Amino acid sequence: MTDVPSTNGTSIGANAPAFDTANILQALELIHNPSTKNDVRRQASEFLENLKGSNEAPQYGFNLSTDRSQPPLVRHFGLSLLSHVIHHEAHHLSEEQNAQLRDCVLDLGRSITSSDLPFIRNKIAELWIELAKRSWALDWFNLDEQLVHLWSQDLVHKDFVLTILENLSEDVFVRDDNIAILRGRDLNTALVEVFTSSSTFAGGIKVGDRVHHVRFGDEGWLARIKIFLDDCLKSSVSSPVKDTALRGLATLRTAFVWVMTPAVVHSMTLAVTCNFLTQSDPDVVLAAVDVLLSLYGRTRLEELEVQALVHPLTQPDSISTFRHLYSWSIVSVEDIDSSKYVISKKLSELMSLLSDHVCQYAPPDGGNFDVGPFLQFLIAVAEHQSLIVSIPVVHSWVKILEVPLWRKIPAVLQCIGPLLQLVSQRLIQYDQLPEDTLEPAVIFVNEEIELFPERQGFYANYRRLCSAVLEWICYAQLEEAMEAVLRRADVLLDEIHADEDHFDPETYERVSMTSLRADAYFAMVDAAFKGLDRWQAMHQENPTPEEEQLARRVRESSKAWMLNLMSQRDFKDPQIRQRQIRTAVEVSNRALQKDTGFAFNVLEHILSSFIINHHPHQQVYSEAVAELHGYATSELRRLSLQHADYFVTFYDQLQGKFTDLINQLGADERLQIDLKSTLFSVIQRATTVGYAERQAKLQEFLSPLAASWADESLQAMLQSFESFAHSQAFDQIAPYMASIGAGNVEDWSQASYDDRGAMIQQDMLAGYAKLPLRESRILLSISTDRLDEGSPLQKMVCELWSPLMPSMLSHVFRLTRYNHQLHNPASWPNTSPDMDPVIRRILRDRYWQSGISSGSMNQFHSQVKSTKSTLEGFASSVRGRIRNNLEQCYSIIHTLGRLGSAFYGLQQVAEMIAEAALDSASPLSPHHFAVLIQMLPKLIDECPPELRQSFLTPILSSLLQQMDTKLSNDWVKMTEIKQTKHDEENLNDEMRDDSVLRQTTYKAVNLVAHWINPKREEQLSTKKSIVNGNHLTQGTQQTMREFILSNLHVLDRLIVFITHALAFRDTRSCTTMLGAAQRLVLSFASDHFLSGQEAAAVREFISTDMLKTAITCLNDGYFADQQKEYAHLIAMIWLSYGLPAHVPATESAPAHDRPALTATPRSVILSLPGMTEAKVDKAAAQLLQEGASGARSKKLRAVILSLLEGVRGVRLSELGKIDMRQQQSKILEKYKQRELLGMQGMEGQSGGSGAQDDGVDLGGVADMFAG
Repeated sequence: MTDVPSTNGTSIGANAPAFDTANILQALELIHNPSTKNDVRRQASEFLENLKGSNEAPQYGFNLSTDRSQPPLVRHFGLSLLSHVIHHEAHHLSEEQNAQLRDCVLDLGRSITSSDLPFIRNKIAELWIELAKRSWALDWFNLDEQLVHLWSQDLVHKDFVLTILENLSEDVFVRDDNIAILRGRDLNTALVEVFTSSSTFAGGIKVGDRVHHVRFGDEGWLARIKIFLDDCLKSSVSSPVKDTALRGLATLRTAFVWVMTPAVVHSMTLAVTCNFLTQSDPDVVLAAVDVLLSLYGRTRLEELEVQALVHPLTQPDSISTFRHLYSWSIVSVEDIDSSKYVISKKLSELMSLLSDHVCQYAPPDGGNFDVGPFLQFLIAVAEHQSLIVSIPVVHSWVKILEVPLWRKIPAVLQCIGPLLQLVSQRLIQYDQLPEDTLEPAVIFVNEEIELFPERQGFYANYRRLCSAVLEWICYAQLEEAMEAVLRRADVLLDEIHADEDHFDPETYERVSMTSLRADAYFAMVDAAFKGLDRWQAMHQENPTPEEEQLARRVRESSKAWMLNLMSQRDFKDPQIRQRQIRTAVEVSNRALQKDTGFAFNVLEHILSSFIINHHPHQQVYSEAVAELHGYATSELRRLSLQHADYFVTFYDQLQGKFTDLINQLGADERLQIDLKSTLFSVIQRATTVGYAERQAKLQEFLSPLAASWADESLQAMLQSFESFAHSQAFDQIAPYMASIGAGNVEDWSQASYDDRGAMIQQDMLAGYAKLPLRESRILLSISTDRLDEGSPLQKMVCELWSPLMPSMLSHVFRLTRYNHQLHNPASWPNTSPDMDPVIRRILRDRYWQSGISSGSMNQFHSQVKSTKSTLEGFASSVRGRIRNNLEQCYSIIHTLGRLGSAFYGLQQVAEMIAEAALDSASPLSPHHFAVLIQMLPKLIDECPPELRQSFLTPILSSLLQQMDTKLSNDWVKMTEIKQTKHDEENLNDEMRDDSVLRQTTYKAVNLVAHWINPKREEQLSTKKSIVNGNHLTQGTQQTMREFILSNLHVLDRLIVFITHALAFRDTRSCTTMLGAAQRLVLSFASDHFLSGQEAAAVREFISTDMLKTAITCLNDGYFADQQKEYAHLIAMIWLSYGLPAHVPATESAPAHDRPALTATPRSVILSLPGMTEAKVDKAAAQLLQEGASGARSKKLRAVILSLLEGVRGVRLSELGKIDMRQQQSKILEKYKQRELLGMQGMEGQSGGSGAQDDGVDLGGVADMFAG
């Protein structure tokens, strides 16, 4: 080759002296020599960077890359020079120069040899790909011919061709490649044409008046690859043939994502892929399975496609092949061979996909093929010791059983027995087993899922699926299945009784194998009764006489079994008793909800369960008994809500039973309040009692409460912060800790507190007992639960609570403010500055986190309980009291919102909430601030639209300012901590604090995003917890989004918060804020919400601060995964505000073109390094063109990413295409999500029932680590 283009028109040969070959080689040597000094290496790097942008780059690129005498790294640098020209300089070249550059690159490809190292060949292939994305099917049409000529040569050239085809397919159809996106349909069509045969797809690209065909020959690449792979199978699939065969399979894998299914059938590529499944090489087998996963991973196949592509693989002969492969791939926990195990997992995923496609349509005719072997194979895979292998096919069984036509076919019925046995054995709570267990299921999961919350989510999903299979089996085979399950449960529960013969409270453990097994057996019973409940619900309208008889028989036999369970099985373990109660209440409230006699039996069973041998000196057992009592009362309340009309008929006797129980147990105030609240719920929900009588009876419960809040001693107690602290014994804490030298004790868990410490704890308990917080919170919660807006019951509840509200709220607001103040060590009474570290230490919660904390979560709970008598236990009781006070106050405030206008219409209530709960929140840690944030959604969501202006304006303004200030400061502090390392630093604390800050940030941004979500009202209308929600379905009412975006007092702080939150270094939170910011930008592209100077000011802030933030984040490697979203936001701001637009006609104005609203976006982008007016104007024109054509976000962001390619610190191509994260299977990604799960690991979360508020730090901060 003699002619190589220059980058900007300067002729080749006019080399500057600084860029001779010797200097280039010397610079490369300096860079790669580890002994080179940093400043010298930097100068050498700058020299080579300057060369890339010089006129001589193409010439040196070609010379260095073709000089085989040079080391591979030098040749690779030459290829990098050419790559730089293609990426960044090609648009400066003339048509002739671009043609010269293309010929240069094509020559490099034609000249490759087997002696070239793979990374050299791959770099040359990359150059072909980049050229193809830019000019193929535009002004270059013979790429396919070039590839076919290379294909006819040796294996090296075949591998080269396959590399190009695979990556070109990935860039065009799989990856969001900017260049491919901007090329659009022509590039897509060209690739489809060359892969398929002329008989399948004619193809053709229209350029001007001419149609160009880019396919060379008729067969297409699918057929060529099929023939090549056939030849590989006929010979020995070993190196180097193996490597090229793997490349061929990889190319099919990416093509099968998008190619039309007739082309797959016509080319016979599916058959040749399946033939590789019989090979003995795991790599080849795995590649073939990946091809199949790619094909069948499509969301949906039409029925003819299922018949052509799926049915052949589910035929008995095919299943025989799969079964043989699966048997070969099975490994034990003692000998995990990763390649075989991966094949097991992927085969399971493949079988699940095949099953899902098949059961979308009617079962095949038995004459076509026998589906039995396929279904039996699904069970065999489900039986794998690894739950990760098992879960996809268990899920598929749920889907099969959900389809009426499928669950009735004989082949499915034959599988019911083994399926029932399998799922009933897999209902154990595996996450509760110790980490060192020898249980294979746990070992397999622990090997792959490191984080405990993700393990917990995976186990919960597996258990849920097993329960669903059981439920559907009992639904489909009601009488036989129910009988089989209950008979099996009897046998298993007999085993539990036998184990309890050796029960000893002295050695009691909260979590034991016996209690876990019992839980699994009760879960099996629960699932069976859910099946009965489902059957009854589906047959309640117009049942046949036979169905009525069947239902009656099953109900009677099931009821008899449950009565026997309650009367004959007296378990000694409090945990097992809890589980027994739960099942009984669930059955009474669902499957047997109309049977009042059975409900009475359940009531008596719960009351009898309170009576259990008590061993007060055995701490663990004694705590389990206390948990049983708490759980039993909560289940009593749940039962009474369902059967209130029946229970009220013997209300006096019930009250007497409760009194006898209290006397028999010597119950504390907590249990008395719980039982009292149950009576309260019975009266309130009893519709058979007259309105006036009910109201009078309920007033008897609330009158003492009103008196407590109005008590003068309480008012004196809460007169000031000092009097409050004295009444709760907080003024004794600092002097006591100083007197015992707590600041000098390194490990508080190893030092016991003395009698004085115990007396302070008793004083705290006595002080708390004077606050009617808990009883108010419980009765208020019961009063407002499941209310219907405008109903007589809501009217009654408002009438009952309205007289209490002024006095109660006044005290609750003070308590909130005082307890917030306690989070500031300097505010504590009777303390000095030198005691601040001790107070901070007292306030610092303990909790367990997977990957950070040592030991298991159960060990953590045991450790917390074992330190109750130590200084750490003393500190725990102090912070537990503060936390519990706040949680009770927060709960009262947000629960009052259910009363609607009776609460929201109170004079100055919003300002008082803002002052007491929000403005005073500055001292709260991120941990506790998250709890405050969690209280607010219900309070905000319940607010009637007509009262938003007066109520929500001060609250949202204060909240947004507090969230912005606190989170911004906390992220600055966290960044400083990470950048400043000290020898004594506790890395675990840093990791924990970082995790807490991320969770708090995520809660805050979700709250904000929810407010401006256009679908907010629609989503809320489905929530039963919203009481005052009638307005949600009224289209005439102003939405929350409209209220916020038209309220300047809220909007200005909202925009500031979103702008700052875009840069918080948490990817989940940033993703949420990016979506909110995009919606916000579009909202102010017109004057719908604001107009005039107000709207202009909003747009200017977005066009400056928010735009600059987005550009900064785009330039930050931390946000690599969000680069596309930041680019889209930049494009939206520029397109919406900075460019002219066509405005459609409205009722008040005709369609018209409007000019740009502001020039600020262009000015900001033009101020960036390396930007020219020509580049910016070209991008603006592209945005305008794509925006006018209604382009998808892909094209808009591609314009920005291309424009800012040189500005970004880390290129998308470097971060997006090379995934450095550990690869995990789709199984884990799908099933380890922690749906509806909260983190169990907070000190004070006992794992039992409800919140503990005895001041021993067992109250828990709700859901701190959920999500």
